[in-house]
Amino acid sequence: MTTDGFDPAALVDEVAAATQQVLDSAERLTPDRMAGASLLPGWSRAHVLTHLARNADGLGNLVRWADTGVPTPMYASGAARDAAIEAGAHRPPEEILADLRTASARLEDALGSMSAAAWGAKVAGPDGREFAAVQLPYRRIRELYIHHVDLYAGWTPAHWPGDFATRELFEAAASFRGRPDTVALLLHDEDSGRRLTIGPEEQQPLATVSGRRRTLLAWLIGRTGGDGLVMDPPGALPPLPAWM
Repeated sequence: MTTDGFDPAALVDEVAAATQQVLDSAERLTPDRMAGASLLPGWSRAHVLTHLARNADGLGNLVRWADTGVPTPMYASGAARDAAIEAGAHRPPEEILADLRTASARLEDALGSMSAAAWGAKVAGPDGREFAAVQLPYRRIRELYIHHVDLYAGWTPAHWPGDFATRELFEAAASFRGRPDTVALLLHDEDSGRRLTIGPEEQQPLATVSGRRRTLLAWLIGRTGGDGLVMDPPGALPPLPAWM
């Protein structure tokens, strides 16, 4: 099935490639580094890898929902998700890596087997909001690329593919648009020339923040402090609320 540029096979291939990139980085970690701090507060690298495995299982539940029409929550509860990550993060490194491999393979197989009808279904995330099943592979790709940075193992926002950075910059900016807790700003993507607004829609932007798309995206989603971005009028970048 290929409709309006949606190519499931190509997306599953991208999921598999992004997974292998994470595994390649993780396999180079010594046990001490695996247990060391990631870029996410309170989480070790083992927590990040365990989260990616449980995310694969959770998205697999949503694939089943789309396939069968039977509502199947991504996680039993937020508490259960957190407990599974915490427990799993203290396993031996080889067990953590094997878990991520097998959980990812299950998800990739499930995505690759979805019917046209399933891709057209609606499912819901942990927050209860509905979204189209065609978003499932994109959501997995987002988890893999962003948490690969969080792994703090040499992979940075500069490694993000350009099409991913373009898509996610648009999505991240849209998530900040209309939020009263966000400073009204105009974002200028120097790679494409695109300008995006964030913050309350009734307010005029207080400043323009310009930079390369990967740098803008990394700042918006809290992965960097915004080094490389330029404010006009000049000044310090304003703090942003949590992205998700």
